[in-house]
Amino acid sequence: MTYGIGVVGLGIMGRRMIESFAANPDFSVVAGYDPAPVEAAVPRAGSVEALLADPAVRGVYIASPPATHEALVSAAARAGKAILCEKPLAASVESARACLAAVERAGARAAVNFPFATAPAAVRLGELVARGALGEELSAHLTVRFRTWPRGWQHGAAGWLAGPEQGGFTREVVSHVVLLALRLFGPGRLVEREVERGPAGTETRIRATVRHAACRFTIDGAVAGEIDDFNRFEVSGAKGSAVLSDWYRLRHGDEEIAPARADAHQVAEFGKLIAGEPNRLATFAEAAAVVEIVEGILAGGPGPA
Repeated sequence: MTYGIGVVGLGIMGRRMIESFAANPDFSVVAGYDPAPVEAAVPRAGSVEALLADPAVRGVYIASPPATHEALVSAAARAGKAILCEKPLAASVESARACLAAVERAGARAAVNFPFATAPAAVRLGELVARGALGEELSAHLTVRFRTWPRGWQHGAAGWLAGPEQGGFTREVVSHVVLLALRLFGPGRLVEREVERGPAGTETRIRATVRHAACRFTIDGAVAGEIDDFNRFEVSGAKGSAVLSDWYRLRHGDEEIAPARADAHQVAEFGKLIAGEPNRLATFAEAAAVVEIVEGILAGGPGPA
């Protein structure tokens, strides 16, 4: 069976995922919608309502800014569509909870597009932690640095990525690893955080600690230096460590997994979700838990959470 897909939001992520859907024979992109006159290789719907009313659309990929997610998720859920929503799920805890309630109320099949849910390097890291290959007494540390924010390739979305209402690197980037940490170590509680902000109000530096039952996870992020995008996530235990870097590169002892994007894996798992089959995608409940931690980090200035 070929699943018809509608795409809401035709920016860089929308266009990238359209290519991934088109590359999978189980999918056909039926229509896309964006209020801006952007070009995309997909038939254009006249409105979100028209896209959701199309019976050929089985699933909807929501690639619009976070502040629009609550309304779009609710509408797609009421229309009976399967949903793959871009992360972050929302830019506030209240909105994330409303998104979760909407899909639960409608019984919608819904997931959030966190690539670490299916990326081979992240899946392998989960296997190492689960079988105790790193030992006990685990600790984890994330370091991220950006020369500028938003990054150069994000210029088309700079209008919202640069502002404190729904942008910033904590929501856009750190959230990926918060989701991964929740999957690796179980539920987490923010116990420390410190935030510095620039003239626009968006964070320029964060330091935070999340306490999981089996791990202490620290986060160090900043807009600083000459590297466009530096990221390093290390998990250490009594038996050794594993390092995830360049987003999709994993090193553990003599083992190395080279970087490879997870878009194709995400699309394949979305097919399983539509079919009602078990899948690896991040659930709305997981994504709402990420929002709780991320918004907790951003909630104030220096001091404990």
